[in-house]
Amino acid sequence: SNWHYLPSSQINVQVFSRGLAIKQLLQVAKLDYPVSGKLSVDVSMRGSQLNPMGSGSVRLAQGKVYGQPLQQFSVQFEGNGDAINSLLNVSTPAGSAKANLMFNPKSKGYEVYLDAPGVKLAQLQPVQERNLGVAGVLSATASGRGTLDNPQLTATVQIPQLQMRQASVSGIKANLNVANHRAQLALDSEVAQTFVQARGTMDLTDSHYTRATLDTKGMPIEGLLALYAPAKSNGPRGILEVHASAEGPLNDKTRMQAQVVIPTFKADYQGLQIGNTRPIRVRYANSIITLDPAEIAGTDTTLRFEGQLPLEGRAPVTLSAVGAIDMQLLRFLQPDIQSSGKLLLDVHGTGATAHPELKGQLRLQSVSLMTPDAPLGLQNLNGVLDISNDKVDVTQLTGDAGGGQISARGVIGYRPQLQMNLALQAKNVRIRYQDAIRTLLDSELNLVGTSEAANLTGRVLVNSLSFTQNFDLASLAGQVQSGPESAPSEGMAQNLKLNITVQTARDLNLASSEVSLQGQANLRVIGTAADPVIVGRTEFTGGDIFLMNKRYQIERGIVAFSNPNRTEPVLNVRLTTTINQYNLSLTFLGPLDKMQTSYVSDPQLPTADIINLIARGKTTQQAAASPSNLGASSLLAQGAASQVSSGVQKLAGLSSLSIDPTLGGNANPGARVAMQKRITSSFLFTFATDVTSTQREIIQGEYQFTKRWSSSVTRDENGGFAVDGKYHKRY
Repeated sequence: SNWHYLPSSQINVQVFSRGLAIKQLLQVAKLDYPVSGKLSVDVSMRGSQLNPMGSGSVRLAQGKVYGQPLQQFSVQFEGNGDAINSLLNVSTPAGSAKANLMFNPKSKGYEVYLDAPGVKLAQLQPVQERNLGVAGVLSATASGRGTLDNPQLTATVQIPQLQMRQASVSGIKANLNVANHRAQLALDSEVAQTFVQARGTMDLTDSHYTRATLDTKGMPIEGLLALYAPAKSNGPRGILEVHASAEGPLNDKTRMQAQVVIPTFKADYQGLQIGNTRPIRVRYANSIITLDPAEIAGTDTTLRFEGQLPLEGRAPVTLSAVGAIDMQLLRFLQPDIQSSGKLLLDVHGTGATAHPELKGQLRLQSVSLMTPDAPLGLQNLNGVLDISNDKVDVTQLTGDAGGGQISARGVIGYRPQLQMNLALQAKNVRIRYQDAIRTLLDSELNLVGTSEAANLTGRVLVNSLSFTQNFDLASLAGQVQSGPESAPSEGMAQNLKLNITVQTARDLNLASSEVSLQGQANLRVIGTAADPVIVGRTEFTGGDIFLMNKRYQIERGIVAFSNPNRTEPVLNVRLTTTINQYNLSLTFLGPLDKMQTSYVSDPQLPTADIINLIARGKTTQQAAASPSNLGASSLLAQGAASQVSSGVQKLAGLSSLSIDPTLGGNANPGARVAMQKRITSSFLFTFATDVTSTQREIIQGEYQFTKRWSSSVTRDENGGFAVDGKYHKRY
């Protein structure tokens, strides 16, 4: 019971295992490291800690360390009674490394050697996962001989050419020398056609007294910007010079001193300039970070700032930023943004470091913002943001968007967490959706909650809706239905719940070259901002659609969204058309992925004949009676005609253009050309002619007076006129 372990105590250890999961070992030891794989151990040791004897090996299969796959990881060691000699071999897809270590337990002496001849940085897994765009070859060597009490080591790391996206850093070389209880570091490199130098020394004593410097000279900023974003030939240009130094014991931060000086900072882009008017100096001493008074000036911009931030003690925080910023300078950060106006700021801070009090005001003057991908931009934004204590009061914030007016008011709290209570209004705002649909709307929305749980509620009133010339019905139908295929994104969008009513102000009348619709909608947008869901009902009371160059009139059109978990349109649509004096009726019922379709004709035809009429313009019996010489050549001609007519339709804005080489009026194969153009949502013009005869020509105009009444006037090739009236009633 009085036994104690001593370095001279005798030991006898035998360990053998195969395929032991490292994760299970870490769980037992209550450790958390990003290491995985199967561990094999074979160890046989005897003697004592001071006189180890024996041998062993450790191998890792299917290993990963910090996400980096290991092709080989093995450690072999042997004790001869005086010292332990070990050999390490590591191999990865990026490169390999070898290390030798001899350790004498009695004298605490060691000899070490490391060699990593060529590590390809682009093949390191962490670099690939973060898409850092880093490429280069790293070589490292290290050797040393000494004791743990007085270590000796020399190490060198070199990267001849480092590519970080489109920025090039050449001649990187770092030397580390450890001797006489002191470590010395020297780093040299060339960045953007200039140099970066770093020097440092650290005493390997209890205080770890350190001296370090960093110096650059006239670095072009375009090279530095390329480290974070792909460089552009016409991007921002400028010069940056930095000098930094630090000195003091690392184990006593109150005695550390440091400073960073930026004597030169200048940048210009697309006629905009910005730069410092005096050196920017940041100092650290007595646990206080001090920013000396500094000024940045540029195109219609002046910003003066200073401050003091204590890291310890009770000294108060003092912060100040006063000036005017031209919003055009945003193009330095986002080149494709279109911005104008001014931001006036007068902000001051004081109080304890843990809870400083900010007071001041941000004033927006005629601010305009627009990005190429945004559906609308902001113009003439004016308002005042009052900062007091832990909140920002939004007052008098108004502006224009999409030709309408927008406004906002409310409060935003930023401590202890983000809290919002905002009311947003929009009046007569025009929005274009994917360059296909234009809408004019009013809205009243309320955003209430925190960054972890918020609600966006309110009402959107659609005053008008119209199609652009680029509208495509098939593309829109494929985008309406959404599902849970993609995992919801994390962040505030996932925590923002929606409950927005979307209604039409009155019966809408939409028209394009392909579609004419009359109807109304009563919808709600629920779910989250990351995964919105549409529920409700849309009803079309009339209209027509052109499909495969055939006009279909809408007799009934109801689209219901009843699934609260995903946007799933359920159709109840009935279309009618006339082909070769057959009156056809098509009914579509159910969701898009489980659509049920039924066909009815008058006079009555089998379903196969109806489908053949819709697809080819003739029944199966009529198709069989066609001359044999029209077989393959007719199909080829129809395919070519379809390609031509589709392109001409979009170019000319026609609702329908059909070219059928088999619709001649005589016994020989000819061709009929038919064109239809929707002039307005209520008027449709049709022209058809048989190119084999000048006596087969029809001109027709059809006007829809109301939902139920329509009339058409037809002129034939003989100059005769016919007037038809139609009355539609639903039973």
